[in-house]
Amino acid sequence: MKVLLLSCLGEGCLSIKGERFYDRMIKALSSAGLEGSYHPLYTKAQLLNILHLEQPDIVYCADHHTTGDSGEPISIQAILDEVHIPYIGSTSETLELVLSKSNLKAKWRLNNLPTPPFALVRKSDSKSIAFETIFQSTSYPYILKPNREGNSRGLFESSIIFDQISLESNLVELFKHYDEILVEKYLGSSPDFQEFTVAMIGNNHCRLLMPAELTLKQKKTHRIITTEDKEKHNTKATPVIEMELKREIISLAERAFDIAGVLDYSRCDVIFAGGHLYAIEINGQPMIPDKWFEVCASVIGLDSTQYLNAIFLAGIVRNTHQGKSNLTIPLKMNQHLPKSVLDVLLKP
Repeated sequence: MKVLLLSCLGEGCLSIKGERFYDRMIKALSSAGLEGSYHPLYTKAQLLNILHLEQPDIVYCADHHTTGDSGEPISIQAILDEVHIPYIGSTSETLELVLSKSNLKAKWRLNNLPTPPFALVRKSDSKSIAFETIFQSTSYPYILKPNREGNSRGLFESSIIFDQISLESNLVELFKHYDEILVEKYLGSSPDFQEFTVAMIGNNHCRLLMPAELTLKQKKTHRIITTEDKEKHNTKATPVIEMELKREIISLAERAFDIAGVLDYSRCDVIFAGGHLYAIEINGQPMIPDKWFEVCASVIGLDSTQYLNAIFLAGIVRNTHQGKSNLTIPLKMNQHLPKSVLDVLLKP
């Protein structure tokens, strides 16, 4: 089976990854009978040319957008749907939903899923009704986040706000770089605060949910994980083993994933504070290989290559069940993955 791996290198792309990054995935896929090849991606026209040249059986690209004919951003997943080529991961509509923290949280709230009080503040209208509402429903401190960024981009220790003056000055600074800012109740001051991430592989009832606790190796005055913390390896992920806590985290994350509609694989961030669990956000298409995802997968006994192949197996099975392809699962993949994982992902 031929797998095409893509990473977007154009301006405005979510990630900039190259051939060396994907070497590990190509090797992992080969151990399960999948032939992987990598191409950098710049434009829609180039993507169509690559697809014609490579004739892949299935495609993986963690990025959401490439550049259209007129320079506009255009969904990579939407292009693949247009040309009827199967891919790993969620649809363009779902990825657009989870990319917007405020839209996802609003949908969670409509479905009675707990998430901290929040408001969306737009550069064009910094005195929105939603912005005023959050002050009536909760009190400082708040945390400010770019609404449409992932991987903790735009988060700094100064993003935690304790008074009106800091709020206004930080919004002014953030609006130099972003059009939409999420103002969310900050929970990191709670004495019982814990932060988790839950990795998901599979779809519907054929799904693996794997939680891990996230901690900082170096303590801070105020608890926040930034991009710098991730890049400098100042974070530690530890599998959740306490059974009741694990069950409750999985239950919340499962609802969060269902409401979002993510497919094949994903990660949901969860916070415990004040005796309650809260869904924070979803990374709809994490860039893999991923350190946190790998730790989560170790909860069910998957190693650093097996969890990658489990993700691809989930996508292969889903595309086949949806009638988008007629892919045959390689024999080596069945031999490579534990029976307990196969029993879930191949469940009728």
